[in-house]
Amino acid sequence: MVEPLILVAGAASVGAILNTLRGYLHHTDEGYSARKLAGSIIIAVLGGLALAQTAVIDGLSEPAIVLVGLTTGFAADFAISRAKKD
Repeated sequence: MVEPLILVAGAASVGAILNTLRGYLHHTDEGYSARKLAGSIIIAVLGGLALAQTAVIDGLSEPAIVLVGLTTGFAADFAISRAKKD
């Protein structure tokens, strides 16, 4: 049995990385360096982990915890991306 907080933190990290990669793969306007990708992944993962600490996961099954974590990671990266554009 995996500790729920570790499960949600890992899923949030994966969600943040996947959303960052999605943006990287769909970025066609100008060059997007690997250095910028790595920096974006670090920021997104840290944001996802910060949000995962506040997730209420008591009583949820392991698949539900993973879904909450993935959603948290995607949301963190999306919010950071929007904040950087404004």
